[in-house]
Amino acid sequence: MKNMAICNFIVSILGMMIGAAIMMAASEFPLEFTENGPGSGFWPFALGTALALVAVMLLVYSISNKKELSEQLVALTLPANKRVYVMMVIITIYCALISVLGFYPASALLIPATMKLMDFHDKKIIAMTTVGTIAFIYVIFTVLLHTRMPQSMFLE
Repeated sequence: MKNMAICNFIVSILGMMIGAAIMMAASEFPLEFTENGPGSGFWPFALGTALALVAVMLLVYSISNKKELSEQLVALTLPANKRVYVMMVIITIYCALISVLGFYPASALLIPATMKLMDFHDKKIIAMTTVGTIAFIYVIFTVLLHTRMPQSMFLE
């Protein structure tokens, strides 16, 4: 068992690192506003900034309440946490697959995997949800917003 202060410090550092990575990646896209609205990097940059700021707030809170948080224990090995850890692995694999397969094929694997993890096993509904979600994303981002989604490294 770990105490809450240690867990909060770790989450804070990871949050700041991930937020910074998101901001760096988003800064490669246009951030400025045009007559059509913000550039394609604006919202990812804003989300990365928000994540980093929340991580800093958690760090400040943890430092100012270190004594109380040190007394609270966190059980990381409970069976109830298993789904959280499996979902973390699924998301990590998904992020890697986006580069290898491209956004749409990777998403076609992510959606059913997530639904099965959440104990949903109706194959017809899983298939309809997967196709519907990917079609919705395609129409909104590719057709209407003319956004190029990540493609397989083998197609570039």
